[in-house]
Amino acid sequence: MRLHSIRLTDYRAITDATVDFSSGVTIVEGPNEVGKSSIHQAIAQLREDKDSSRKASVKDTQPVGSDVGPQVELHLSTGDYELRYSKRWIKQPFTELSVLAPVPEQLSGSEAHERFLAILDETVDVDLLDALDVAQGRSLDQASLAEIKALHGALGDAGEEPADHDVFLDRVESEFLRFFTAKGKETGELRRLTEELPGAEAQYRELKDRSADMESLVDRHARATERLTTGRSQLESAVIEREDAEQAVQSVSGLKTELDRALERAGVAQRERQRAEEALDRRRALITEVTAAERAVKTADDTLEKVTTAQREEDSSLAEAQKSLGARQAELATAQDEAKTAAADLARTRARSQVDALRKRLTDIREQERRGAEARATIGSITVTGKDVEKLAGLFTELRIAQNAKTSAAAQIIARRLGDTTVCIDGTDVPKDVAEEFAVTTDLQIHIDSVVDITVRPGQSPAELDRALESARSRLDAELGRLGVTTLDEARERSEVRTDAEAVLAEATSTLRVLIGDDDRDGLDAALSRAEHVAGDSADPSGSVASIDDLEDRVESTTAVVDDATAQVETARTALDRIRADRDEARVAAVRAQSTREQAATTLQNLSTRLSTDREANSDESLDAALTAAAETLTQVEDEAAAARSKYEAADPETLEMRLQNARQLVESKQKQQEKDRQEVDQLSALIDDRAAEGIYDKLKAAEQSLESLRSRLSRLQRQANAIRLLRETVLTHKEEAQRRYVAPFKEAIEKLGRVIFGQGLSVEISENLEIVSRTLHGRTVAFEALSGGTKEQLALIGRLAVATLVDSDSGAPVILDDAFGFSDEQRLAALNVILGNVGRKSQVILLTCQPDRFASIGGAETVSLN
Repeated sequence: MRLHSIRLTDYRAITDATVDFSSGVTIVEGPNEVGKSSIHQAIAQLREDKDSSRKASVKDTQPVGSDVGPQVELHLSTGDYELRYSKRWIKQPFTELSVLAPVPEQLSGSEAHERFLAILDETVDVDLLDALDVAQGRSLDQASLAEIKALHGALGDAGEEPADHDVFLDRVESEFLRFFTAKGKETGELRRLTEELPGAEAQYRELKDRSADMESLVDRHARATERLTTGRSQLESAVIEREDAEQAVQSVSGLKTELDRALERAGVAQRERQRAEEALDRRRALITEVTAAERAVKTADDTLEKVTTAQREEDSSLAEAQKSLGARQAELATAQDEAKTAAADLARTRARSQVDALRKRLTDIREQERRGAEARATIGSITVTGKDVEKLAGLFTELRIAQNAKTSAAAQIIARRLGDTTVCIDGTDVPKDVAEEFAVTTDLQIHIDSVVDITVRPGQSPAELDRALESARSRLDAELGRLGVTTLDEARERSEVRTDAEAVLAEATSTLRVLIGDDDRDGLDAALSRAEHVAGDSADPSGSVASIDDLEDRVESTTAVVDDATAQVETARTALDRIRADRDEARVAAVRAQSTREQAATTLQNLSTRLSTDREANSDESLDAALTAAAETLTQVEDEAAAARSKYEAADPETLEMRLQNARQLVESKQKQQEKDRQEVDQLSALIDDRAAEGIYDKLKAAEQSLESLRSRLSRLQRQANAIRLLRETVLTHKEEAQRRYVAPFKEAIEKLGRVIFGQGLSVEISENLEIVSRTLHGRTVAFEALSGGTKEQLALIGRLAVATLVDSDSGAPVILDDAFGFSDEQRLAALNVILGNVGRKSQVILLTCQPDRFASIGGAETVSLN
């Protein structure tokens, strides 16, 4: 099973997010509460909860304060199936399942839910799926592995094959389940007879006691009749009391209506006073803002005057520094001319000795450059590379898959020619007595010579298949056009020519690298030209008669003069740059001060206009007066409400309501008691009549015979049940012995991964239920439960990863870890990264974490960020 992608919409804190999973290790990282655990929960909820579910865990996925339905779409492959499975809960719920392969299907509702579960049961071990899923906070718990069938098969392949008890045990188990449940409790006919026996015995005892009970029934009937008569008079009194209480409660309902109206008027007056207070507060705040804006304009004017004066002073200093720099530069130019003349004389002397060596070296370089240029021209004319050929081959494959998918979904015509008349379908002659099959993907022509000409047009194929075919064809055509080829073979031929040219280019480049060495290629040509130019005509002697040593001394002295002049120029330039920077800062400060002043003036103007407009609509005095009036009105209506409340409370409505409720309950209880007494009288009368009419002795004899038969049948079944129980226990004992033999491969897998963390001195003890019992490290054995939290977490997760490596990838499941390894230090985290990287080469691993640095060294991992 492989997860390709998941999309969450309106799910907890996630508005819309899509996460693509790689086939190896995928790290989904993001801060707390961004929705990482929601991805883990959504995968489980898709499988477990129908779209109609109203469980608390489903309701919790609805975003707080949003009337929307959480929605999840999962794209996965399992077995031979490729699926897209979508659900929405709570608001406009739906379930949709699209089976993309091997045979397209589209289902919805409960049918889609049941089909999805059926595909999972068919293709993946659900126990394995649960074992490799580690929710947040469960990393210290070992997985339940003993019942995972996929792991049983893997351990049988990896280690010693356990004895084959399964067929015989299934037969024994089937027979055992006739008598007992899986937990060993009685069931079936054995349970029925066992349960019937106490009833039969009780019935027998009851029949023996019935004759003695006849007189007691008559006494009970007389007492019940007397209670029924007394209850009638008590019920009549309770009805009169209830009517009196209802009339008293009705009399105070008018007072309650008056109180409600008074409270409503008080609420209106309260809101009017609050509006008046808010209007006055806004006016006072606006006046405060205008005053502050006036102060800001005054401050901006003062600042602008200061920075303008500073700018003028910096401009004057800059002009003086520029004059000083010009004088220093003139002195440097004179010194450079003298140094240049000395250097030219020295270079001319040296150049004569360099010309021959450079000419020989450049001849060899030009030959290699010619070879490289020819190879590069070939490479430049051929854009098709080996990767392009691989990509093109993949696109041809995708096109064939899309065409085959559309052909599979299209209508099929199966034709067999029966006579000698020629039958032609889509340009193909149909042979006699041989069935030919044609897929109707485009208009198909059926021609029967001299009889009929039929055109079969295809129906509307699934839009998804058409889009897939068109997409595959478009990508292939685009790639062919980009590469400038028409066929895959042409692309391969051009790629091979390019590969040969690349080899020649590599050889020429390598040779050039040796010839050129640390020199610059263009510099060598330039060096030869310079040497020839500097050397002049070798037949003519140089005008200089000085030796190279004398010339070098002359160059050194003139260079020193240039260096001194350069230092003076740099000093002057540094001073100029500093002054210019100060001048620029002064200009920026002036611009900012001007901008601040304009902004302050604009703010003052806007606030003043707002204040003037508001005062035209409502003066300050009118706002004060409105607040005073609203407060007086509120005081008046609150007094009226207090008076209405006092009048209502004086009537004591709560006591009247309690009397009414008690009277109603009394009538109800008396009615129930009267009905109960009447039923008891009727029941006792019927029992007395039945006892008088039935034959107690005959029934007692029949009950005795039935009891003896039941005891006999139950004894026989108990002997059979005990025999099959003994046989089952014996077979299970042999099976457990076989299981212990295939624990070894699982132990080796855990120790192989564990030694990456704990070193070569590690060994573990594994129980028959495939749980880690203890860890031995360097000769010291510690029980699993006694280990530290970090070590327990690491071993528990290594157990799951070992399962992932042992189970075949076709029948495996993804390993999902939500914020795991929280107990591990940096050194062990680095080792765990190595383990996860190796497991990811065979199995899919999904890590959900708020600390991606924990997994930064996992080789081949892909990271998805949630923001």
